[in-house]
Amino acid sequence: MARYHISFLVLFCVISLFDHGSCNPVEEPHHDEHQDEHHDEHHDAPIVGHHDAFLKAEFDLTSLNADLKKYIHHEIQEEVHEVENHTDHNTHEIDDLHHEIKKLHDEVEYFKSHHVAFSAELTHPIENMVAEEIAHFDKVRVNSGHAYHADTGKFVAPEEGFFYFSVTICTKKDSILEMALHVNDHDEMLIHADAEHLEMGCASNSEIVHLQKGDHVEVVKHGPDGVPPFYVHTMSTFTGFMLH
Repeated sequence: MARYHISFLVLFCVISLFDHGSCNPVEEPHHDEHQDEHHDEHHDAPIVGHHDAFLKAEFDLTSLNADLKKYIHHEIQEEVHEVENHTDHNTHEIDDLHHEIKKLHDEVEYFKSHHVAFSAELTHPIENMVAEEIAHFDKVRVNSGHAYHADTGKFVAPEEGFFYFSVTICTKKDSILEMALHVNDHDEMLIHADAEHLEMGCASNSEIVHLQKGDHVEVVKHGPDGVPPFYVHTMSTFTGFMLH
């Protein structure tokens, strides 16, 4: 748009120049006999009226050039200011994106270094379990973060967070088995497997719990409840992982 303004101003300057020339016509010299006698002698002499016209045109053009330079300088300054503002805005957006990328990278690195998950099962059945006895799921398939301890059957929270646990218990015919998910020695969840009229009975349950660092979780026989003989089949499993 600035280029159009400049073009119109240049055109105006040219028109003004010609207008000034037409407004100051050259005054024809007065002829008399004396001048006629010396006409041949002075026919090449410059006409003062023409000099006045050129001088006035030159003066007007100089003034217009000054105005034009001021206008061009102003337009350039406006364009530069607009570009600088746009550049500052883009710089702020880029800085914000860099901040978000760093934040996401830090979160990914955190979860990679703090990932906790395990899955374990029994390699042999447990017969004649007694009240509050811990089931040791000795075959560990996954133990990311090394928070599950097969020798004790306990999961120990490596840090505070929310954890998901799932337990599947199977028992043999003619028995009813109740197990519990213990958190720091208190019942958090029950699993009731009924095989009183079946060849084998299985039951599953799951729960999300909030743990503090050092809290321990295990699967135990839920007191004396159930119908003996209390038998835990090898198809039983214990699984858990950290949500956040």
